Amino acid sequence: MAQTLHLDIPTPSELTKARDFLWEADTLIADVKLLFLNGDDFATAARLKDIQDRLADEVQAVERLIEQAGSKPLNAA
Repeated sequence: MAQTLHLDIPTPSELTKARDFLWEADTLIADVKLLFLNGDDFATAARLKDIQDRLADEVQAVERLIEQAGSKPLNAA
């Protein structure tokens, strides 16, 4: 008996909201990182920089998904 796999594929609007959320997180991390740099806590600032880099990777991944979703024909499933 064949089973159908149901995938929740986000809409372009949902992907855009996710990207915006990631950008907000990036902004907050940048602000917090600056506080630690000003306080000479370079180890924590470096860790926050790593988090920023990962957020940037996630933003790029979501942007690729947005581009892919925009290039699909409207009747594609």
